Amino acid sequence: MLVNQTNAQIVLSTITTRRSTKSIAAPGPSADQLDLAFKAASHAPDHAALRVWRFVTISPPHVEVFAELAIAANLRAGQPVTDEKAASIRKWLKNVPLLIGLAYQMHHDHPKVNALEQSLSMGAAVMNLQNSLHAMGFGSFWSTGLGTYTDEVPEALGFDTLDYQFVGFLAVGTVQGELAPALKRPQPSEFVHAWVPNA
Repeated sequence: MLVNQTNAQIVLSTITTRRSTKSIAAPGPSADQLDLAFKAASHAPDHAALRVWRFVTISPPHVEVFAELAIAANLRAGQPVTDEKAASIRKWLKNVPLLIGLAYQMHHDHPKVNALEQSLSMGAAVMNLQNSLHAMGFGSFWSTGLGTYTDEVPEALGFDTLDYQFVGFLAVGTVQGELAPALKRPQPSEFVHAWVPNA
């Protein structure tokens, strides 16, 4: 297949300029834009076509209701947040136009696809989702707070923890102000090496 260099540059620019930001507000993506982003998520590597990815959308005014549920769930699970942290969560989510809950269906003891591969597929799907949203001009932030590691929060969102692994939330919206400077990224030579067989 011939590679269109212009398209390749656009894709690479999208990937290399994406970064997480909590500074977001309305408007969030339209239904059509969100549908495109979820379609991109479904193109993640998917051994045996298990289609493990699951997403649940939470929009205002339900975002603030959910925040209270999550704060209370943490307390009941013996993981209380401080008053200061709770206030910070409420202030942040007050402006978030879309939360996406992230989970994957666990296929226990699958003969071909082990638990790690299923987890990696979910991570790839979320990355596709984030890159797609970034390409459309939105910012996002993947959070594993908000009661991710309780049973109550995933179950409140429809994910039985016996069959689904919950992996957090994606907060999505329009970036407010200037993004923080990009983190310094390592050069490929710092984390890539070529293997050669022993003589």
